[in-house]
Amino acid sequence: MKEIVHSSSVFMNIESCTLSFKDGKKMSIYSDANKSLIINVTVDEPNITAFKESVMKHFRSSDTLPELAEKCGYACTKTFNRHFVKQFNETPKQWMLNIKEEEMIHLLEHTNTSYEIISSLLKFKNLSHFNNFCKKRTGLTPSEIRAAENINVVCVEK
Repeated sequence: MKEIVHSSSVFMNIESCTLSFKDGKKMSIYSDANKSLIINVTVDEPNITAFKESVMKHFRSSDTLPELAEKCGYACTKTFNRHFVKQFNETPKQWMLNIKEEEMIHLLEHTNTSYEIISSLLKFKNLSHFNNFCKKRTGLTPSEIRAAENINVVCVEK
């Protein structure tokens, strides 16, 4: 019978950590430039590729598509785009905009974080760009999204 040794350690300055589970799930934990903790759980482990893992690891810390391509090991953005579309079924730019939209809506609906802070967290150049992005992508202003969520919450509670 094997003896189980329990120990604990404290590690500092860790860039990322990936946990692999027996059921095929994979959890990646890393921080972005704003020192926010990001956790990504991947359920389709058998189909995931090193390419997808690399994209998920680096997309938050990349401000431009060429920067993301470089961080994922591609010198040519065109080649990166081709591989990206094969793996994600949409262009990297569209995928990144969709992620940004989802995060924006989540922050507006589920937090009281100011528009200025949300704008900064999502790397908009200024509040005007944030408002325009919100209106163009959702058809609603940030205030309208937040107000609509408050209406839904009141209806659910009755």
